[in-house]
Amino acid sequence: MPDQHKVLEGLSDSQRQSLHEFSQVTNANDLDLAVRVLASRQWNTQQAIQMYYEPGYTDALQKSDGGNSTQEALKDGVSEGLRRRGVEPSGSGRGTQSSGHGAESGNGLNTEGGSRRKPEDSASRRPQFAITPLLVWPFVLALQLATLVVATLLRILGIRRIASAGVPNQTTITGDFEQHFEARYGLEHPPFFHGTLADARTAALRDQKYIVMVLWSKEHDDADVFGRALAHADVVAYLAQPRFIVWAGDLTQLDAYAAAGDSGATHFPSISVLGPRAVSSGLPRLELLARMRNGPRATTDGAMAQSLISFVTRVVASRDSMTSAMRREQEAREAERRLRAQQNAAYEASLARDQERDRAQREQEAKAREQEAKAREQEIKAKEERDAEERRRREEMFVEEQRTQWRWAMLAQIHKTQSESATKLSTTDAAKLSLRLENGRRIVHSFAPDSTMQHVFDFVETRGVADEWAATGVTPYGSDLAQITAPAGYTHTYEFALVSQFPRVVFDDRRATLRDALSACGLWPSAVLIVEPLFEPED
Repeated sequence: MPDQHKVLEGLSDSQRQSLHEFSQVTNANDLDLAVRVLASRQWNTQQAIQMYYEPGYTDALQKSDGGNSTQEALKDGVSEGLRRRGVEPSGSGRGTQSSGHGAESGNGLNTEGGSRRKPEDSASRRPQFAITPLLVWPFVLALQLATLVVATLLRILGIRRIASAGVPNQTTITGDFEQHFEARYGLEHPPFFHGTLADARTAALRDQKYIVMVLWSKEHDDADVFGRALAHADVVAYLAQPRFIVWAGDLTQLDAYAAAGDSGATHFPSISVLGPRAVSSGLPRLELLARMRNGPRATTDGAMAQSLISFVTRVVASRDSMTSAMRREQEAREAERRLRAQQNAAYEASLARDQERDRAQREQEAKAREQEAKAREQEIKAKEERDAEERRRREEMFVEEQRTQWRWAMLAQIHKTQSESATKLSTTDAAKLSLRLENGRRIVHSFAPDSTMQHVFDFVETRGVADEWAATGVTPYGSDLAQITAPAGYTHTYEFALVSQFPRVVFDDRRATLRDALSACGLWPSAVLIVEPLFEPED
């Protein structure tokens, strides 16, 4: 297989771009085969991609090429491009040789010194009319359209595949190279830098280190010897020194390919040493110190290892004095920077302490003022709460006094009503109610049939004062019950409801008569009513 670098050297910029696009879409690792496919299609990328996926095309191309090299394929492709532009390539049997004093003009045509075609040649080559092209041109057109559609689909699929796979970063590429190296030569190898060459340059300038740049080519004949030499224990131990950064790259990747062009390497695998150098501006820069010329020549692992160590040692020894001086200068600048940083830190710390002290004093004064204001506010609020509580207690006492007076007055009215309707209750049908109070006490009482639910509510409301009257015969307002009157302007609120359990009926219309209310639910003339509180009792 030809050297990949030699293959790339024979390409122009446009051909390299076509090769890059072809490799990105097809993922072809064989540059020699890629160049042959492109050259066979006159460097038309789309046609070359289409033909690459044609079954058996690449095999037929390699068989047809036989022993032809890639350079011959390139020459054939360039010659074909010249013929398509109407210019005969030099050395062709169909072209004519220019005279000793003749030269090609700027537009690519022969000058007068060159020979020209004879008129009889042109006449003899005049095309003859044929009917076959007229018959087959629809099929040719259909084939071209199908070819265009297939090429477009293949291009779209290739772009989608690249988009789905993503563009690998240099860290991933370095990891892949390291995995390949470990799989082929073992786990013992120099500590390869993970990152781009630019990252390695930045690290080397920051730490004043040397970069040992390894440009790898798996197809080179010396790749195995070179790989075993890198995996040699002496080389691993030597390159593991803190002053070295080992960066390795495969020439099939863009970063390594660009590094090969910048360093001028022509034989691979290649090893170069980059080191810092001082410039007029005072800031160090990296430069190529040396490159192992003529490629690796040793044939054994030990000899190659010693050759690599000797090469790097000589380069480093020639620059150690300057690198040490630059390192000392950088350390002096770093020490001066640290001193300034310490002085600034001390000043900022002192300023921060003063500011903190002032802030603490201001906060303490503000806190004292806030506590004083809060104490005054709490005192005012407590006084307001006490006053509000006193007013509420007085209002509750006043309301309770009015409620108690109303109950005694209502009890006097009930007694008067009962004495007047005693004869009616004995001679006519009466409503007999069994009332279960909130405390569980059961009272059975008869009401006149013309009584309303209001009489039942009043009867239940006055049971507390009725028990007190029955026990003592004295009221808070004297011993004469009939003289007690309800407080003026007072409206009583009943805090209970009368409910029948079977069926469940809530009797909330106090204006309805007992006969109507009980008959509506089939409970006349006797019923059991339960006194249910409207509000939950407070703890």
